[in-house]
Amino acid sequence: MNRVRGVVMLLAGCFALYEGWRTLTGSRAVLAIVLGVVALALAAWHLTRKEAKRLV
Repeated sequence: MNRVRGVVMLLAGCFALYEGWRTLTGSRAVLAIVLGVVALALAAWHLTRKEAKRLV
């Protein structure tokens, strides 16, 4: 499940960075770029985490 979350966050981060780059002015662009960077950081965290062992 962490791999799926990582890929989804990677796509969301790329989309947010693209939208921030496309507008490139104003506070919405800054917010989009910040959200993109945070999403890429979360994607890296999800993709490098070990899978938790199941209890069952």
